[in-house]
Amino acid sequence: MKSTQLSATDAVPSVTVDIEQEPQGRSERTRLALMTTAEALFGDFGIDAVGLRTISDAAKQKNNNAVQYHFGGKLELLTAILEYREAQLQPLRQALLDQGEAEGRLKDIRWLLRVMFEPNYRLYRDQKHINYMKLHAAYITTHRPRGVLHPVDTDSPNCVAFRRAIELMGQRLFFLNESRLWWRLESVGEMFLSTFIQHSVRDQEPNKKEHPPLDELFEDSIEMMAAALSAIPMR
Repeated sequence: MKSTQLSATDAVPSVTVDIEQEPQGRSERTRLALMTTAEALFGDFGIDAVGLRTISDAAKQKNNNAVQYHFGGKLELLTAILEYREAQLQPLRQALLDQGEAEGRLKDIRWLLRVMFEPNYRLYRDQKHINYMKLHAAYITTHRPRGVLHPVDTDSPNCVAFRRAIELMGQRLFFLNESRLWWRLESVGEMFLSTFIQHSVRDQEPNKKEHPPLDELFEDSIEMMAAALSAIPMR
């Protein structure tokens, strides 16, 4: 099992984000292999471009219909991946919410953005795991506009803290109607994802240009997102 252990100097000590847990049963191991394989392929090539047989082959499944057997179809597989990853990020989001409440920070736009985005950032910073960010970017670009729901849109128990942060953000940005609030949240979310996807690519370049330290880049992203969200509408 791999985990992200927050250090004593981090915002939320002693919270662990578990990734790639090893399931006990054969069926669960197969489901995990299909999800993590599809996550990487969707992020690299786009959700529409990847066929179900390609996923099965890449996951080393002998059954070409493995995705249909375990999930039903591509959209059900996508939803399963989103639920799986959000379940891993939920404990850290809740810990940040709890800390924000204890310290009186839940009216601070920057802190609420931290609740929403820091768990994803830590997954990349501590585990070099960029696949979920890339998948999420692909989802926001192509499938969310088509009405494919994210777990945060439903009553999923994996997004309780996420939904609470959005609710508090709406109260703070009372001058935005609901549709504009969501539009802005999706826009700054795309900016956040793009920042770290680009960082992951540049970090692999042999002659990479110097960029800010990773934590500084994250803090700068929070500042930019807060400024964009809080801009007063022209009308």
